[in-house]
Amino acid sequence: MPENSELRVQVEEPTSWSRRLSITVPGERVRRARQSAAAKLANSVRLPGFRKGKTPASLIERQFGAAIEQETVDKVIQDAYREALAQSNLQPITQPQVGRVEYPGGGADMTFDVEFEVSPTLDLARTGGFAVVRPADEVREEDVAAVLERIRDERGTLSPLPADAHPGYGDQVVVEIAGLDDAEEGAEPEARPYRFELGAGQAIPQVEESILQLVPGEEREFTVAFPDDFPDEAQRGQERRMRIRLVEGQRKELPALDDELARAVGDFESLDALRERVRADLAVEKRRQAEGAVRDALVRQIIEANPFDVPASMVDRYLDFMTGDVTDEHGRRRPRSGDEEARISQMRAILRPQAEASLKRMMVVEHLAERHGLRATTDDVDARVEALAQQHGQSASDVWMQLERSGQMQSLESEITEEKVFAHLLAQNTVTGG
Repeated sequence: MPENSELRVQVEEPTSWSRRLSITVPGERVRRARQSAAAKLANSVRLPGFRKGKTPASLIERQFGAAIEQETVDKVIQDAYREALAQSNLQPITQPQVGRVEYPGGGADMTFDVEFEVSPTLDLARTGGFAVVRPADEVREEDVAAVLERIRDERGTLSPLPADAHPGYGDQVVVEIAGLDDAEEGAEPEARPYRFELGAGQAIPQVEESILQLVPGEEREFTVAFPDDFPDEAQRGQERRMRIRLVEGQRKELPALDDELARAVGDFESLDALRERVRADLAVEKRRQAEGAVRDALVRQIIEANPFDVPASMVDRYLDFMTGDVTDEHGRRRPRSGDEEARISQMRAILRPQAEASLKRMMVVEHLAERHGLRATTDDVDARVEALAQQHGQSASDVWMQLERSGQMQSLESEITEEKVFAHLLAQNTVTGG
């Protein structure tokens, strides 16, 4: 009889994504493992008065009995766990946590529990019959004007503020700010330099209002109130005295919106040609956004009709990726200061709902792709590569190599799979508007 059939395995499901295995290993198998551990040790140790490998078993047992016992337990658990996974057809996504090891010795059975997480098994009973409103995707004149203004802003040039001029919103400033409340008595408070654009939301409003009262080179003291939505909860609503010095200010001068600007931007003969390109690009982007909104609304309704949770371990790994908080090859994170630790912890808390939503969306798409055979095929990928090649005036082989070298081939396959899944969903649901 194969050894893996000797195991008695009971599978429990505390949650949809966690499993607890209660594994019982027959005493005969434990006894053989112990004999193997003792023989291995006897062949490797040398005690005074005995040649290597010739030490009596009784002496080995008296000298190293506890070590043999521990080696036996570790080896039996490791082997039995691996076989129980195969027997139960389970694939963990976390490291196992072993608990409740019961092994009285003397040829008795060994019983232990092991817990781990698995990818949740979705049961999407309802994926059709939903109604979704497609957002309008028309391009308005003000949309085109906003892009043209952004182009002007990107090509603007900065000039120093006159010595007697106050800065205004949109101006770039360099300031030095010193907190007066936290400085030790008699000590000069540390002034820290900052560079930002006024009105861009890079500084709290009352700091910006204070800077607007200064001219280049001027320094004054202000009492500043932190807003109620300030990221650091401890400082929300608090007032702080600050010394602010305007080191320098720069005002951006924008080019005229004319044919000369259009020619400077790219291969456009006139401003009208640039405007039409902007309109066409916006139309593509608006359609993409509207399609994305429809997809998001469909997934949201599917999840509401078929609620499920995401394992915390999956969310944590996704947050590691989002924040760049990754481990080295040994599973260790680089040392961080207390401030950096607090910043990353705060960032992870803010991003957690987004991470959970993104994972649920991916899991729904993966489930439907698997259930309905909608994964991207080789022919699908070949056709997409050929279309990209024609669009960019390149050969298909060149585009293929570029995608492979840049690691984007898998993303392309995922994109095609998602398109097929949502085409399947759109056929089952009602989309109005647009």
